[in-house]
Amino acid sequence: MRDDASIVHVDLDAFFASVEQRDKPSLRGRPVIVGGTGLRGVVSTASYEARAFGARSAMSTAEARAICPAATAFLSPRFEAYRASSLAVMAVLRELSPLVEQVSIDEAYVDLRGADLDVSSTAHVREVLETLRRDVADATGGLSVSAGAASSKMLAKIGSDLNKPAGITVVEQ
Repeated sequence: MRDDASIVHVDLDAFFASVEQRDKPSLRGRPVIVGGTGLRGVVSTASYEARAFGARSAMSTAEARAICPAATAFLSPRFEAYRASSLAVMAVLRELSPLVEQVSIDEAYVDLRGADLDVSSTAHVREVLETLRRDVADATGGLSVSAGAASSKMLAKIGSDLNKPAGITVVEQ
């Protein structure tokens, strides 16, 4: 474990559903489920509007249909759109630091010690994360990320989960 909050976990918020809402304005503000749409389908991602009704990842699509209102959009995945957005996000992260470990299509760790930044101040790390959040939104047409910074990967991951969506947490020592 380090003695500063120089490890950042970045997580795109409700990624697949957010891409769909970005690309299809009629879906904005509506519950959106992305995943298998058949009888044996499974939810890959639920928008925050769908989560308000209890929908979540790994739930059966049948169960999500039962608990979500009739206006919910159930969509098959568009992996090329998600891949393009992921590539844009990872490029932003690599501009910040050359030390990026992508762990999934919508998550990565960034080592701020690889950047020419002062990470001794919590306030400065928070500013870096705020700028990162704006840069990701600019590069992706408005997608949001949550980010956590800490002295270890585990704490950074916990930090990124604390203030979703679009939240920032710096875990101090």
